[in-house]
Amino acid sequence: MKFFIPGADSPESEQKVYEAIKLHLGEGLGANFSDRRIRILQWRHDGKRYEAEVGKITPFNNELVIAILYDPARKLYHVCTHNRGVARDTSILAGEWSVMGVIDFDGE
Repeated sequence: MKFFIPGADSPESEQKVYEAIKLHLGEGLGANFSDRRIRILQWRHDGKRYEAEVGKITPFNNELVIAILYDPARKLYHVCTHNRGVARDTSILAGEWSVMGVIDFDGE
């Protein structure tokens, strides 16, 4: 599947939104995100299994997933929804040690 940002109306708009999310979280957390474009993340939290897929609702907080980022220095994945990482607050965090599967967008 080709990379996309839900609600963006052009590739340029997708890139602007993606970079804005990275900037917002990077400044707030001091994170340096990889260039990886992640489509699906599966992880465990408090004994439960979760999945986040860009463009779909994640059961973790019942919100649409806008982007999934990876911070290699801290080995943390950041699942970004409107209220968690995009418009406010911090993203949903998943440590690399808790991850059961990752699928990147095609060509990434």
